[in-house]
Amino acid sequence: MVAFGVGLHRYAFHPPDRPCLFPITTFRTQYIDDQLLAAGFSYASIVGHDGTTWACSPGYTVLPEEAKSLASLLASKSLDSITGPGFSVAGQRYAFTRGEVDDDDGGVPFIQGRCKEEGKSTQGIIVMRTTGALLVGVHDPAYANGATFGKVNTDIGRLADYFVESGF
Repeated sequence: MVAFGVGLHRYAFHPPDRPCLFPITTFRTQYIDDQLLAAGFSYASIVGHDGTTWACSPGYTVLPEEAKSLASLLASKSLDSITGPGFSVAGQRYAFTRGEVDDDDGGVPFIQGRCKEEGKSTQGIIVMRTTGALLVGVHDPAYANGATFGKVNTDIGRLADYFVESGF
């Protein structure tokens, strides 16, 4: 499991309804490998609001229903519906820990959570909603090469800002 890193094969697709501005492997490498996994995430995915997978790390699949639900939630004015029960991503349940959907300063809507599965409570997730996509990153300190949750949170935030500025 330590083998996550740059240069491994990833599954990737270009954003639907957008011209492919660069080869698919470049999209996957540039955003999943070189940005999210290199930042310290164990797993990462970029999915459209409609549930289509744009790019993901191997073995990590955000289900279309989950993506649609998260995109809708992050477009709403409240996160009350997940404060108690939590939320699911890639079939894993997470306890809601923090989030923001109504930022007056124009910040990217996001939620964060901790894994509910026994023995995995140190594993955290960040989901950010951009104009057309969700950026998802799972952080597990055991496989993060020293990267803290705060550091990966900052890094995924920068990528989300870039996506918004680029119309994605």
